[in-house]
Amino acid sequence: MSRIGKVEKVTREAEVYLLVNLDGEGKRNISTTIGFLDHMLEVFSEFSLFDIEIRAKGDTHIDDHHLVEEIGLCFGKAIRDACGDDIERFADSKVPLDESLCEFVLDISGRPYFFLHNAHLIRESFYGNILFIFFDGVARGGGFTIHCTVERGMNSHHIVEAAFKAAALSFKKATRKRNLGRISSTKGYI
Repeated sequence: MSRIGKVEKVTREAEVYLLVNLDGEGKRNISTTIGFLDHMLEVFSEFSLFDIEIRAKGDTHIDDHHLVEEIGLCFGKAIRDACGDDIERFADSKVPLDESLCEFVLDISGRPYFFLHNAHLIRESFYGNILFIFFDGVARGGGFTIHCTVERGMNSHHIVEAAFKAAALSFKKATRKRNLGRISSTKGYI
């Protein structure tokens, strides 16, 4: 039985339809009206093997921020809804892309927190803003603790792509079923 999360959300700023199958093959159909974000989500699908379907549009004539944030919030919620409790929960991955190196550490904890270490390397770029806004939304939408570290890099596109690849590998590992019949928590809940 596939683990699928689906979210539909309409606000004055954005409309998002999002479906994630955690037990997929990396199939995707993504249209956000933001070409670079589409590319990063395709990368995420390829390396996580999550099947992802996204249709989204928003007030991008003002700024991409609202749409990127709403997609992140919906993405996090869909993953959390799909994964259940008997999962690995923790994961970390480190990925290079040419001169760039990024690490992505994840806890599916029910405790939303996102921190971008060494943000000064990319934060004020178009690419860096997408990275920060999207994964901050993912953390809040799913209740995930995420630390993303930019260890090095000079090309903002490469840095962000390495981060999305590392994120994909971490989500792939953390959402893996343990099949132990119990929650991965001493508290008894996540």
